[in-house]
Amino acid sequence: MIILPADQPLDWRRPPVITLLLILLNTLIYIGYQGGDQARAEKAQRLYLDEGLLNRERALYIDHLVEREKLDTDQRHAVDAMRRQDLAAIILRDLEFEDWLHQRPAYQADATWQQARARAEEARDRISAQRFGFIPKKFSVEGLFGAMFLHGSFDHLLGNMLFLFICGFALEAALGRWVYLGLYLASGLASHLLWWALDPVWVAGIGASGAVSGLMGMTIGVYGLRRIRFFYWLGPLIGYFKAPALWIFPAWLGKELYGVLAADDHVNYYAHLGGLGFGFLATWLLGLAGILRVDEAYLNKEDPDGPFKRELAALDQLIGRFALDQAVPRGLDLLARYPGRPTLLERLYPVAKGRQDKALMSAVLKQLFGLADQAGTLPLLQKLADDVADPQQRLLQHPAVLLHLLQRLLKAGEAGRALAPWRRLAQVSPAPAQLPGLTLQLAKQLGQRQDLRGVGELGQYLRRAFPEAEQTRQLALYQQYLGR
Repeated sequence: MIILPADQPLDWRRPPVITLLLILLNTLIYIGYQGGDQARAEKAQRLYLDEGLLNRERALYIDHLVEREKLDTDQRHAVDAMRRQDLAAIILRDLEFEDWLHQRPAYQADATWQQARARAEEARDRISAQRFGFIPKKFSVEGLFGAMFLHGSFDHLLGNMLFLFICGFALEAALGRWVYLGLYLASGLASHLLWWALDPVWVAGIGASGAVSGLMGMTIGVYGLRRIRFFYWLGPLIGYFKAPALWIFPAWLGKELYGVLAADDHVNYYAHLGGLGFGFLATWLLGLAGILRVDEAYLNKEDPDGPFKRELAALDQLIGRFALDQAVPRGLDLLARYPGRPTLLERLYPVAKGRQDKALMSAVLKQLFGLADQAGTLPLLQKLADDVADPQQRLLQHPAVLLHLLQRLLKAGEAGRALAPWRRLAQVSPAPAQLPGLTLQLAKQLGQRQDLRGVGELGQYLRRAFPEAEQTRQLALYQQYLGR
């Protein structure tokens, strides 16, 4: 049975940075660190055999295993018939047998045996699951934290990371990155602590599933009784349904409880229960206390640009009715409250140009030239370049405006349109100090387009206005190169 939240669309304008970093970290640890486990295990196994420990412990182990697991005669013979290498690996990883062996008087009285086993155990403990896995009967802080970043196989990693992404990206957006990360890690810790409290075994547990279960619980705590969409996969049945989020919690909880009581597999249902319960209780209780801040607009799928779009539509209505006396002050107010919006600048520029409104034009140009987004502002820059040639557009003839426009057009590679503001600047006296450098830059762009006439015009200007300038010499050399 799989039931997963599928209500929020992924919005890459709000990238799930923490979720992606967690996935990357888990993947790098699995590939870069756990990839060496095979060699570590083989080294420990060889050391165990070379020290002669299998000959000494074989009978003890089989007797202990038969008694512990209640094996019948056939099962005992099957264990006894195993290859030496395979049996050595099993004995070395059996921590319960190890604890039992350490307490035997014969072992405690034999220093040579103890030293040989200590060397084999030290080599074994370099294996990732032994070093950083969580072993309830052998509680360690390293295991408490480290186990949630280790995985037993690629399939194990893939499944957990897929669930992490599906459940995580929406929670990260709703809770904020650092709160989300804190609750994720706390869920992983809680999952291990519940396992430690309820089932103190000698097994090493690894995997992010406890923390991921915490995300599922957090989803219920955050959405509460909101109706959201879920994806389900129940045997041959696959599809979507909508229900209050809280209604799904008993189904998730029941699945894990059934696993604890009746399942016979290697899934750590205690960890799942701990993460699921903690994630739900933490978000629900912190929400009741008013400590947890949730982005309600995101949960309700409200357009974050909704207010701006509504006010822009109202401005369009004023412009459409030619109520420009109202549109100008409304435009100035919108520029102050929504700075840096190319769509707003495009609406207001024709109004400022048509009315020759200095205040509105200054506000539009100041924001336009302050924007870094070339793609979003290029259409308006192109309009400005076309309008510069119109002598009636006096507000566009100011040298500072022309300089900014020329620089932005050159940065966008718009050499053809950049000629218009350059020609206006070439008539300014005294010439701006930046003009020789900008002239050389414009000439190079025109040269790439094989506009030899434009390059000649620029070279002639520099020789006349700046005969001693380094840019004049460089442009002369560039003209010679183009003329070959």
